Amino acid sequence: MTSRNRTVALALLLGLFTTLVPFSLAQAQSYGRYETFGSGPSDHWVMGAEIYLWGASIDGDNRSGNNIDIGFDELIKDLEVGFMGTLAASRDEWTVFADMLYLDVSDDIRQTVRFQGDRFRVGADIDLQGFTTTLGGAYRFYQSEISNINVTLGARYLWLDADVRGDVSRFRSFRISDSGSVWDGVIGLRGKTDLDDRWYLTYYADIGTGESDSTWQAMAAVNYRCYRYDLVGGYRYLRWNFDNAPYFDDLDLSGIFAGVKFTF
Repeated sequence: MTSRNRTVALALLLGLFTTLVPFSLAQAQSYGRYETFGSGPSDHWVMGAEIYLWGASIDGDNRSGNNIDIGFDELIKDLEVGFMGTLAASRDEWTVFADMLYLDVSDDIRQTVRFQGDRFRVGADIDLQGFTTTLGGAYRFYQSEISNINVTLGARYLWLDADVRGDVSRFRSFRISDSGSVWDGVIGLRGKTDLDDRWYLTYYADIGTGESDSTWQAMAAVNYRCYRYDLVGGYRYLRWNFDNAPYFDDLDLSGIFAGVKFTF
């Protein structure tokens, strides 16, 4: 992500916090609400949801060695459909969860290349649709007065549809279309540490393999408890390495995020 992309992302995320924080600070107390990941009640299930704006950039390499980089400002400008969120249910030390992300974006590449002493202008328009979800369960194996740690086990699904249309000066136009999906098994750890009655940290990491060569992600966030919901802000990174995909060698999504989470 370029410095300009980071500035745009930061401005949007700060705007979200500027809207929510004044109202939240007026209500913030420690109300003893159950956590929706590894700290539910022992006699019934508690449901929770998280909705967030992810200042993500999309980066990847195709089989020909070219890089595809869609920054957050381009992602917002060209976004046609988007959804990002997490659902979880917790009872005592057990949790089930589903994390989902869907994007429909586009980008264009324009560059000049040199071949045998001649210069050629190459251009391409890229349409990329993608959906990924991580589904799984978790078991809390450690708990203290301020922290808990859960081991997670599940599966990650990725579906991509890429359409590349381009032309090379003095030569013919070209078009490459490809779509496909992969399933991977993943194992990880997720934890929470209270800083005081209102502030707490959450962190998560997993790694896996299956139909892709490998996949992994890492996330860390600062959270603030409010009356009916919590404010969340942090950084997330998702990556896949492909061993036999016809178009992509690797793909990653990364960036800061901010949102709210609540129980029901």
